[in-house]
Amino acid sequence: MSLFFFVYAYTFINVQQPQAVPTTVPNMNVMGQVVNKTKRPVVMQTITNEKPPPPILPVRILELEATIENRPTTIDEKSPAVLKYRTPHFRASATLKFPPLEEGEHWKVGWIQSCTRMDFFNSYGDSGYSSWEFPQLMSGQNPMISDSDGRNYPFYGSKSEVIELQGPFSDYRTIKVLMNDNFYPHITWDIPTSNERLSRLTNVRRHQTFYTWLVAMNAKNGSILVLKTITWQMNLEINVDPTKPQGSRAVLISNPIPIQPEILKQNIRIPTCVLYPPNANSAQILVWHPGRRPGEISQRPEIVVPPRCDYVLHQNPYYDHYIRHKTHTSVQNKLNGGSSSSSSTSTSSSSSSSSSENKPLVVQPPTHDAYCRLIHPQTSGHKPAPIPGNRCYNGVKHILEDHARLAQGVIVR
Repeated sequence: MSLFFFVYAYTFINVQQPQAVPTTVPNMNVMGQVVNKTKRPVVMQTITNEKPPPPILPVRILELEATIENRPTTIDEKSPAVLKYRTPHFRASATLKFPPLEEGEHWKVGWIQSCTRMDFFNSYGDSGYSSWEFPQLMSGQNPMISDSDGRNYPFYGSKSEVIELQGPFSDYRTIKVLMNDNFYPHITWDIPTSNERLSRLTNVRRHQTFYTWLVAMNAKNGSILVLKTITWQMNLEINVDPTKPQGSRAVLISNPIPIQPEILKQNIRIPTCVLYPPNANSAQILVWHPGRRPGEISQRPEIVVPPRCDYVLHQNPYYDHYIRHKTHTSVQNKLNGGSSSSSSTSTSSSSSSSSSENKPLVVQPPTHDAYCRLIHPQTSGHKPAPIPGNRCYNGVKHILEDHARLAQGVIVR
């Protein structure tokens, strides 16, 4: 026992106390006596248990740009069934230098986006209002939701939005990733539970906010390095006079000049929920609130358009008392399935991204000290029970969970 204590104490002293180590050996005569007693500088060496700093992946951001087209939202009243509007495009572009990779290394560089808020109200006078909603946000289940295209989680898209790099290569590579987003929804002139084509729409109000991350993802272990964070929003309001003839009913009353994106100085951590399905387009629902004003919850709200992924509601008791309305086929056709009420699809993104080169952009000065932070999904100790309508969820989650078990902390500059 005493020997153990001595060894432990000696080690503790080595950790805490500096040791003086002479830089030179003093001159000595043949008798072993010191000849030169001049003081010499010493080096103070401290022995600690601290681990060496984590390895640094020298990714360099050469250019970073983010902007929203400086034009107003356009309104289209040509359809007898629905009002359409098209918002200006949000565009982001990044040019980076990626370091050499060894054999077997595999990285993906691109954009991840999430929606953090959605207020989307369509008013029909005294009849009530409809609301496009994300159940995860409405119930407070998650702080945000993935805006992935649904085919290449967790990335926003599958084309210009992400680039794959596989080793080996010995030189730095310059790469560029682009993305863009806008909205082009269809809103019925009549209340969504009606099978008629009356003109009762009186107001449209929409406010959405987003985080967009530029990231580098290690495809071998799932670790994600956040290179930069952008925040942006879309805010609009349209007044509609249902008594006027079609073609002259709707007027944009919100500020026609969009608020420009902000490139944050400090990165925002990506929540785990953004890495998993469902994405925004497969989780959104359309709810009808009869006899209420926007923001007021009716006693018996009706879900007119259910989510594409059924388990979104299956796991969310917030909507247990909502009526599941059997929407008429004609109304479903008018709504176009609700697919255009949220973020634009990857098809529209890819078709418009080619024109981003000619658009004025807000330029971020080149930086060589972009702080990056590792995040990876947290795994639970138990497997969830099977969920009905879970096809859009299976397959992806277990891959990310495997990555999470392998992920290790890395800091990148």
